[in-house]
Amino acid sequence: MIGRTKWTKRFALVAALGMQVAVWAEHRATVLGNPATRFADPLVASEDLRWRFRDSKLKPDIAEVLRQWGWKGRTEDLFQAAEKSEIVPVEIPVGGRMPFMSTRRAGKVVCLKDVVWVGEKPVPAFAFTFTSLGQRYRCVTPQACSNFFLEDLGAEPVPVISIDCSTPKELLPGRPIKVCLTVRNTGDGRESNVVVRLPLPTGATLREFSAGGREESGAVVWTLDSVGPGAAVEVCVSLGVERLGTFEFSAAAKGAKSAEAKTSCETFIRGVPAILLEIVDLEDPIEVGGQVTYVIRVTNQGSAAGTNVKVKCTLAASQEYIAGSGSTVLTTVGRVLNTEPIPSLAPKDSAEWRLVVRAAQADDARFSVELSSDQFEIPIHENESTRQY
Repeated sequence: MIGRTKWTKRFALVAALGMQVAVWAEHRATVLGNPATRFADPLVASEDLRWRFRDSKLKPDIAEVLRQWGWKGRTEDLFQAAEKSEIVPVEIPVGGRMPFMSTRRAGKVVCLKDVVWVGEKPVPAFAFTFTSLGQRYRCVTPQACSNFFLEDLGAEPVPVISIDCSTPKELLPGRPIKVCLTVRNTGDGRESNVVVRLPLPTGATLREFSAGGREESGAVVWTLDSVGPGAAVEVCVSLGVERLGTFEFSAAAKGAKSAEAKTSCETFIRGVPAILLEIVDLEDPIEVGGQVTYVIRVTNQGSAAGTNVKVKCTLAASQEYIAGSGSTVLTTVGRVLNTEPIPSLAPKDSAEWRLVVRAAQADDARFSVELSSDQFEIPIHENESTRQY
């Protein structure tokens, strides 16, 4: 039996946890299961509850109760949850406060708002939880009467997925690029089935990747089963590269509930110039008064261009400059010869000069060459020994 006062709220003393508790409520329930006031037939098993919410005759009555309560959710969400959600046995304790309870008067459905159970002992019931329009609810139905009510559990926990990309800013040729993606859940709800996708840029080949990854249409893809609130998961790949320059990486992560998150990072593969300087005299030994030709060859053995490459040659005191030619113009000042700079010497390219020198006197002469470029802080020095007799 459920009673109420017309103009004032009723004060009820109920036993709860072995103490006397004062409860103000609009209605108090003392007996449940009266055939004249119960919402539907009693429940024996959880499957009976599913049938109540499945019953096409009861559905309009359920909707009417919720309308009277002023519920803003969707009744279809409630019906679907009753069909699929786990139903668990619970008890309504003595003194338990309910926001409303469905009942009947003269066969018509009524929504009683603000009800307290003041019976002699707890009431067995069935309950399940569900979500509607972003709010969580618990639906509780006493077994004796099917007089259901909903409890508002607050906003549904929402996962928020973010993703960050990290990789070395610069690498030398031949070294693998390691790209790592960190997926974080900054929300308060658990996210499931988070798909992480990293397309491979042109010129990169896949060497290895973190456990759980797979190759798929020119990308590496991971599916993370679950990422809890505050959790972070890292996945990585190792790539080989076939060219110099910038490699850009753009990745995305998308969960079952959260919006897609994107990130990007890049690595620059910097080439290295490696200049080889070679000097050879075509005649050795040489008689005094004779001529010797020196061949100077500069080769870029590296992977990046050398810029402003120039050569400075210094003759021994026992030698005299006769003539010279080569990849750039030569200028002379006394015994010192300078080449005009080569603006850029590409990888695997070379430059060459030939200098004709007269042996002026007997000597174990040293023909000295100095190579400089923008890429070398300290010039490269080489000497060629020529026996003059």
